Amino acid sequence: MSYSAFGANSQAVTITSLKCTFCNMDKPLDAFSKTQVMKATYNPHAPPSYNAQKKHISCKKCTLGSVKSMRCMTCAKHMPLEQFAKSQRKHADRARCLKCMKKREEEDVWCSEPDSDDSDDNNKGKWDDFL
Repeated sequence: MSYSAFGANSQAVTITSLKCTFCNMDKPLDAFSKTQVMKATYNPHAPPSYNAQKKHISCKKCTLGSVKSMRCMTCAKHMPLEQFAKSQRKHADRARCLKCMKKREEEDVWCSEPDSDDSDDNNKGKWDDFL
């Protein structure tokens, strides 16, 4: 009679298929990414409340692909992500490409005409009245 502790703490149930939250179909494990399979299976190191939660998993067909290009709001051209600064990629609806950013940076904002017709000399008396 031999006693072995092999597998004594194993609580994992072997699963062969998972149900996609979006298409609502049972599919084999190879239809899901490794991350989604790990998310759906029992985690012995997680608190019990985590394992009791319903997991929202998606199959490879229902998972959105990665974005590979964006449209510049200034020149309206579609370009690969490498043409945009990382800070611009976060807000795709108002992103500017590197060329347009450089062009705007090179513009001299101080060369434009003043916004008002009043000169500073005319305003001096007005400020003294307030003080």
